[in-house]
Formats: sequence, structure tokens, C-alpha cells
Amino acid sequence: MYGYFLDNIDIQGLGGVVASPDNSTPGGSYYYHWERDGALSMNALQLITNYTEFNSYLQSYVGWVLNVQNEPDPNNIDVRVEPKYMLPYGDVYTGSWCRPQTDGPGLRALTLLNYANTLLANGQSSYISQYLWTGNPSSYNGGAIKYDLDWIVDNWQQQGCDLWEEIESTDFFWNRFTMKASLFVGYQFAAKMGDSSSAQSYLQTAQAINSTLLNHWNGEFIFESTNREEDAAVILAFNDGYSDDGFLSPTDPKVLGTINTLNSLFYFSFPINQADSTNGVPGILYGRYQGDTYAGGNPWILTSASLAQLFYRGATGFVGQNVVPTKDTLAQWQQIFLRISGEHHSIRKLQSYSPLEFSRLVSSAGDAVLNRIAYHTKSSGFHQPEQLDKNTGAEASATDLTW
Repeated sequence: MYGYFLDNIDIQGLGGVVASPDNSTPGGSYYYHWERDGALSMNALQLITNYTEFNSYLQSYVGWVLNVQNEPDPNNIDVRVEPKYMLPYGDVYTGSWCRPQTDGPGLRALTLLNYANTLLANGQSSYISQYLWTGNPSSYNGGAIKYDLDWIVDNWQQQGCDLWEEIESTDFFWNRFTMKASLFVGYQFAAKMGDSSSAQSYLQTAQAINSTLLNHWNGEFIFESTNREEDAAVILAFNDGYSDDGFLSPTDPKVLGTINTLNSLFYFSFPINQADSTNGVPGILYGRYQGDTYAGGNPWILTSASLAQLFYRGATGFVGQNVVPTKDTLAQWQQIFLRISGEHHSIRKLQSYSPLEFSRLVSSAGDAVLNRIAYHTKSSGFHQPEQLDKNTGAEASATDLTW
């Protein structure tokens, strides 16, 4: 699968990331660089490889970002919140689409911040001062990172599109949670760069955003927006927007409530989930949101895999902190294990587990989700499509989705 991923990045050596090489999907061609998808894919590359392996790819991506950040916008919006660009050269897509997409600058900044911190650790500060944080507004608008972060400071309450590019709001959980993360990391990085003014601005804005996030808690789950509540975008946010500050961590009761809500939604929405469980195939397949109709409204690989990632992060937390779940969350974990792994654990039994034993249970839930994905994609050599048919589990929609 890694080879398929590499085929989709650094297109023609110019840094672009193709969403999918598929030119014929229910939504038309996917042969574009989406700002969101590209940022998330290049961040993933950094997570799964090391500096020696990803450095050349990230340098190409930096070149791409600087190019598209500094081109005129033909759609009369800020080019930083365009949804997608043509490949291989980065011309702005001018067709009808949901605009602006306000999650883009934060996701892109976060990817570049992670790269910049690695560069610092490897003694490459000159590259940062040349391209990523120039300290000079006339040189790449202060740098690729600063230019995107400054957009968030000025515009985080702006109306924009959801993760799935279908509806608009000023207050999507995905957008705000990931914005907060980028600003929090940006605040720390600006301080390293000796820019106390920007550091203070980023911290204050991150705190302002953070103060709004629990408005998305309805007592049962975290909802994405008032015009679309049960949405797996929230699960992706818990992973991609976590600030390592304990707030809405993978083992937080509000996160667990959200998992159980979405487990019920998608289990009963997709016949394939029920059939797999009946046939002894553990796991669950997630879709996008309640009532999705795109391409028939199917399970998506990326949302399902994000659930697995959340479990693995939770398992790591239990071991790393040498703690077990709080008593008030045991019933939620009990529901999760029953749905995902088909295993019933009594509350008394759950209370008896050590941190390592409980961690193994949680990681096995992640394994179950990935095993269900593998069960349906192994026949194709593990090419990962965008979707799986909700009735049969057959691969559906775009082939070899990058993100």
C-alpha cells in the first residue's frame, strides 16, 4: 500500500498530491490537488517514515505551497482557502465548487510546522528562514507557515465549507479543532523563532477557539455542526486536531460517547456491517454522516481507519501513563468492545485489568477495524478505494485514494 501512496505524491516532481488517479468517479475526476487532502497526506508521510525518507518529498511540497499561496485567485476569494488546484502546475480550479474551505490553511500550516520542527532538530534552520518563516513580509509573506497561520487569526469565524464540501457554517467542529491545533503548535514555533508578537497572537486565538469547542457537546456526543450532527468528521478531528493537552483525548468520556453514537449509526446504516458481524468478521466500517447519499451512501476507508487510529492512540495513552479507565467510562468501553470485537466484558472484569491488559483490549479494537477493511480489500492487492459498497463490501468510487 505504501507504494501506491508514493505514486500519488510529488506529481512530476512539482510537489502536488493527487487525491486519486481515478478520472471517472461518481463525483467526476479526482485528478486534482485538494489543499486539505494534500496537507493530511504529507503529514501522514512524516508520521510513517523518517527524516531521511521524507525530506525530499517535503521540500517539493514546500515549493508547491509557496507557488499556490502566491498566485492570483480567479474566483475572487483568498487563494489560501481554495479547495483544489490543477496538476501538475498548481493553477487554481475555476469550476463550481464549495468555497471557501477554511480548514485548509490550518492543516497545511500544521504539516509544515511538523516538518519545520524536524528541520530544527536536524540543524536545518537556514531552510526555515528562507522558505517557512522568513521574518520578512516581502519574502513569501513572512514564510509559508506564518502566512497560513495569520489567515486563521484574522478569519477563524468566517463562513466556510464542511470537510465533505457540501454544506456551509461558521462553526464546524472539524474546522475549529484543527485550527486550534495548528495555532497551538504555531505559538510554540513562533516563540522558537523569536517572534513573540505572533506567538502571543496565535496563543490568544487558539484559546478563543478552544472556548467554543464544548458548545458541540450535546450531552451524548460531539456533533459536527447544527446543520449536520452525527458526522465522522469529528472522529478525524480527534486525531488530526489533537493538541496533546488532554482536551478531548482518545479516552475522554465525550470521545467515547461519540464513538458509541457513530458505531450505532453506521452499524445499522450499512448491511455489510451486520453481515460481517454475523459471519464472524470483527470490526466496523464507518461512513461519512447520517443520511449521506453520495455514490449511494457507503462506508469510507478513511473514516473507518481513523477510528482505528483513535483506538491505537488510546491504547498508547493507557500504557504510557500507566493508568486504567475511570469508572465512569467503563460502561462506554463495554459497549465499544461488544460492537467492535464481539466480546462481552463485565464491568467487574474490566475493573480488574492492568493498564497493559486494558491497552491490549483497546488496540485489539483498532486491529478489528483494520482487519475488516483488509477483509474487503485483500483481493485487489490492498488497493484502498474511497468507499466500499454498503451491501456487498465491494470496492466503490475512486481507486487508490491518497488521504
